[in-house]
Amino acid sequence: MSNTFDTATIDRLAKQFKEPTWLTELRRAALVKHGELPWPHASDDIWRRTDVSLLDPSKGFVPAEPALQQSVSLTDERLAELTKPLGGEALAVRVNGSWLHEPRMSGLTIEDFSQALQRRPDPLRQVLEADGMTPAEQKLSTLNNAFHHDDVLIQVPKEMSIAQPVRLVHLISASAQQAVFPLTVITVGAGSSITLIDEYVSMESTAAASHLINGRIELVIEPNAKVHYVRLQRWGLNAREFLLQRATLAEGASLTMANINLGAVLSKAHIVTKFIGPNASSQLYGFVFGHHKQHIDQHTLQDHQAPHTTSDLQFRAALQDDSRMVYTGLIRIAKQAKQTNAYQSNHNLLLSNTAQAETIPMLEILADDVQCKHGASIGPIDEEMTFYLMSRGLPRPMAERLVVMGFIEPVIQQVPFAPLQERLRQEIEGSLHESQ
Repeated sequence: MSNTFDTATIDRLAKQFKEPTWLTELRRAALVKHGELPWPHASDDIWRRTDVSLLDPSKGFVPAEPALQQSVSLTDERLAELTKPLGGEALAVRVNGSWLHEPRMSGLTIEDFSQALQRRPDPLRQVLEADGMTPAEQKLSTLNNAFHHDDVLIQVPKEMSIAQPVRLVHLISASAQQAVFPLTVITVGAGSSITLIDEYVSMESTAAASHLINGRIELVIEPNAKVHYVRLQRWGLNAREFLLQRATLAEGASLTMANINLGAVLSKAHIVTKFIGPNASSQLYGFVFGHHKQHIDQHTLQDHQAPHTTSDLQFRAALQDDSRMVYTGLIRIAKQAKQTNAYQSNHNLLLSNTAQAETIPMLEILADDVQCKHGASIGPIDEEMTFYLMSRGLPRPMAERLVVMGFIEPVIQQVPFAPLQERLRQEIEGSLHESQ
């Protein structure tokens, strides 16, 4: 096995997956591009608050094997716990890039790239070749383009309404100093609808091992399709993550998306929503629960490229221990995107004296006749609200817990699956400390 990030590793991946020549050439071109680009500079406001060298796989990391399932040692009880249905969803589970059971879904296909490329390569190729990223984003995303190996394609055909929520669980167990490169592509055909929960979990074997995850998620929503999408991240506390997550909305498309970040010692995520057709709309929600010494850096881009488009973004963070949250949010309205309505808010709740938060809203408006607003806040638990609850007989720890859960609830409510809402409430409340 090659232990470097080079063409030998690319050739090994291509051989294992029996992929077409064009895909191997895309990998090689991405590696060349990565070598040509500089690392993000400290003068770039979107990058300067995170030590990007910690996301460089060449600094002591090795590529993970494409299929690590042989090395996973889980008891039947633990595996059952990790893959237990929450209640009524269609469930598919991957363990280190392999299906635990071959997924069989009604009304949609969910499969490895290697299967999909044999039948319909063109749509997938268009998504993989899509650009529009900044050079700094490309510096990291080209690594995924070159070395992706845990690849999933989800396709919903035209005019198909998927009533049952679909939950995809990715279980990853990497050894110390390994780098993994998951890639998920989701396409939703014109006039279709789906609720999709996309869950990423580190298994115990990764808990004490420093490892790197460079992920990419592409969500393509065709005209008049309606999508509810949840990304839930539970990486181990020594994981380092870079994520490029991008949704592209065609005319009349509608997206409700919730991103919930609970794990990783370092997380740098770029969440892009791109409106390429008129009358497209999105409601975007994010929640970060910071603890220990986590450093969470989230950047969002609401990229309005067509007229009569709407976006509403609400991002919240609750931070305890020595955790730190950095949020940068850009609303971009192109010259042709007239009569656009865009809103962005970021609110941060500090649960300890050592937690930190920074919020940097940004606007780039080139069109007339638009509405654009943003708001932000950083502060401790509301003392007046706490006092009110205490005046009703609640002890301070319980009163503060209720305030925190009330702060989180608006995002939890946007998870379109009640059993998952309840599990998140229990998980977050169970991790709360008393105020420090």
